[in-house]
Amino acid sequence: MYNRLMSTHKTIIDQELVLSFLKSNFSEFISNLEMIIGGEGSQAYSFEIGAEKYIIRINKHYSLGFKKDEYAYVNYSKKNIPIPKIYKIGKIDEQYNFCISQRAEGKVLNSLSLDNLDKLNQELFRILDLIHAVDISNTEGYGKWNELGFGENKSWKERILSADEYAKTTEEKPGLFDTTFLEKDFWDLVYGRMVELLKYCPEERYLVHGDYGFGNILFDGEKITAIIDWESSMYGDFLFDVAWLGIWSQKVDYIKLYLEQSLKKGIEIKNFNERILCYKLYIGLRTLSFFAYSDQEDKYHKLKETISKFL
Repeated sequence: MYNRLMSTHKTIIDQELVLSFLKSNFSEFISNLEMIIGGEGSQAYSFEIGAEKYIIRINKHYSLGFKKDEYAYVNYSKKNIPIPKIYKIGKIDEQYNFCISQRAEGKVLNSLSLDNLDKLNQELFRILDLIHAVDISNTEGYGKWNELGFGENKSWKERILSADEYAKTTEEKPGLFDTTFLEKDFWDLVYGRMVELLKYCPEERYLVHGDYGFGNILFDGEKITAIIDWESSMYGDFLFDVAWLGIWSQKVDYIKLYLEQSLKKGIEIKNFNERILCYKLYIGLRTLSFFAYSDQEDKYHKLKETISKFL
């Protein structure tokens, strides 16, 4: 019976090993090494050297996400998007990859009890508009981009249809339907509805964060100080980020707020509801796959209930 408290995908590394690695790479005194709770993949620690504050993230699976963070910092931070500086990427040993970056002030939103939601919401949409306004004409492709900034899909439609890439069985490996509690009947129902809605989705190319959620946004009470974790970033329809905000927020209807803000600006978004629903279903399917893969059955069933309401 699957009933995990923590994702099996989560990197676990002993704090003493992290401290030993930092001491071997910095001649200065390392202080205030603390584990940061959260995240489904990497394990992060904060530390200080004198007055400077840093973050080290460790991932046992891959380093592509770290390289995309570096690309985002080099190419997007100059657009007034607050992205922490990346200092060094490498390997601790054969098992662990690491990334050392600047530590931004503020806290991730899902750890805060916020009173001034109006100011936060204004900041969320202001930064989101800056992300979507980035000029990506010197890049190619759709979907997730690599460390050089090139997308892996030929079209946005191809990216959305790839929601099943980990679920289905192929000649190379068995899929999640065969190896986990992922339910094919429910999956097929949702996937079919998503495909029906895909005809409303344009082949537009915008920079999309892809994980514009409350664990990846730091806020100091006045302004957003950092947008982190660009691993899921893509090229495609900007409404994907709005759908992501909407599917995970239980307290605020960000989709409604975004539409109202657009109308106030005189911007009419064609097929808004159909596009939002299509991306909600895509996000839901990909996340169901991840929860099944990482043995998080409780989260799986909660999300399944949410998706059922969309249908």
